[in-house]
Amino acid sequence: MSIDVWEPKDKFVIELDLLCQISDAFRAHRLDSDFFSEDFIKDNVDLMQQAQESFDMVNTCPDDVIIDLIQFFTLAEKAYQGWSAGNKSPVIYLVRILKSRGTFCVELRKWIKNNSDNRYLPHGSVFP
Repeated sequence: MSIDVWEPKDKFVIELDLLCQISDAFRAHRLDSDFFSEDFIKDNVDLMQQAQESFDMVNTCPDDVIIDLIQFFTLAEKAYQGWSAGNKSPVIYLVRILKSRGTFCVELRKWIKNNSDNRYLPHGSVFP
């Protein structure tokens, strides 16, 4: 009988370059881009469970990139197995950035609600 040794997973670090690539691919092809391959989906599932601070670098991005990311994460949560995030969804963090800029609009809120089963979107949990 052999016993496997548990190896801790390396900490997942979000790179701004990856988020910009996601934005570009999503803007060009929505979820139909080859960029969102099975390997991408499997390798990046941890994007959905990161703390808000992990997305702080997005503050340097223009609104259109943030909107692309909001739409991507909204649709990805429903489309990709294992990508459900509940009240830890990056959409919540990204919406907070737009709200702090005064650029979060009613149309985007409606779009999120119409394209998600996540009851926490777009504003997060009532009780932090």
